[in-house]
Amino acid sequence: MSLKPCSILNKAKRPDYVPCSHSKLHNMIWREPLQNVYMVKKPQHPEATKEMISMMRYLQNNYPAVNVMVLHDTARELRQLVPHNDKLTIYEGSKEDIVDKADLVITLGGDGTILHAVNLYSTASVPPVLSFSMGTLGFLLPFKVDKFEQTFSMVYQSRAKVLHRNRIQCEIVRESGGNGVRIERQVVMAMNDISVHRGSQPNLTAVDIYLDDEFFTTTIGDGIVAATPTGSTAYSLSAGGSIAHPAVKCISLTPVCPRSLSFRPLVLPMSVRVKLQLSSRRNRNGRIKLAIDGMQHRDLEPGDHVNIESSTEDGIWCVAKSQNDWTKGINEMLGFNAGFSKL
Repeated sequence: MSLKPCSILNKAKRPDYVPCSHSKLHNMIWREPLQNVYMVKKPQHPEATKEMISMMRYLQNNYPAVNVMVLHDTARELRQLVPHNDKLTIYEGSKEDIVDKADLVITLGGDGTILHAVNLYSTASVPPVLSFSMGTLGFLLPFKVDKFEQTFSMVYQSRAKVLHRNRIQCEIVRESGGNGVRIERQVVMAMNDISVHRGSQPNLTAVDIYLDDEFFTTTIGDGIVAATPTGSTAYSLSAGGSIAHPAVKCISLTPVCPRSLSFRPLVLPMSVRVKLQLSSRRNRNGRIKLAIDGMQHRDLEPGDHVNIESSTEDGIWCVAKSQNDWTKGINEMLGFNAGFSKL
């Protein structure tokens, strides 16, 4: 197996997304040939590793102009399984290299694998995402792995349909001594959700909520989740939030185990700017946890706040099987409105 650096490849290019008539989907059109594919698999999963190697061989034999890229840790895993004298060529690189070079993201695993792949682009625009299931049910997995050859052919030949999924932007702000001077600021984008939670702390957490800079309420409980429509079927749903279609431009705001039974989940327009601030007066816990797309990010201290709004970067274009993927997912995976006899 030959490993080469991603840095020698051409810079990333993006396709055009042309609306389909009478459909929520878009046609994905490559004005220049697709060249660089970033491939991600479920970590430490032997079957996923085996399928990834099979996909790589297929692409090298049938699409010689297409280059497959992986991160360094995946390259190390593959190096242990592919013989040294194998003619397979793979490009490896850092996160920065991948972001700079990838035209398409291919994932192999579950919904979590997609979030892991997209997390690489938490501060950048995301290439189109083509996802394959390893038998795991997921809302973002329209294709089974045995359909790889025909599905990739559709993508390569500009015959694929894509669904746009919005992201939300999280600005994390820490100020100095209450004088309003920002001493730390970080901006990260989320595909699913942004949550603040008391974690293992014994006391309830008080979070002040502002909508477009106007105080709305203080929630006292385990925490709160701000979710995209894509994330509305994840943590937010488990906390009692509403389910939103991915075509709806909204932010779901869902309390986690609130002390007040009158705080119901909210669905806000994507144009609203949500500010969550850890109350300085009412928190005995000190710090609370901030997670973005299910990954621990950092601790928030009293007075810290996060601003949540529509992403300044474009959302994520996911290759779709049909415009009914979401409806099928709700029925098949959630058993939506199923009678007791079917559960």
